[in-house]
Amino acid sequence: MTLNECKMGRQYKITNINFCDEALKSRFIAFGVTRGTIIKVMHCTATKSTLCVCIDQSQIALREYEAKQIEVENIS
Repeated sequence: MTLNECKMGRQYKITNINFCDEALKSRFIAFGVTRGTIIKVMHCTATKSTLCVCIDQSQIALREYEAKQIEVENIS
């Protein structure tokens, strides 16, 4: 499943990231969005166009198209 399909309040492990360009790849790496990282979906807008996720006590906002690039598996 991809991150934009996840439920709020649950933790997931990143299994794969499908990079569409180098700028997005650099942004993900800078924020700690890498394979094997534990990520928790905190909030989302009503239309799910933006997600707020928590990685290592840092909250990060991701656009829907960015969240679609991140494949995860449920761990909680």
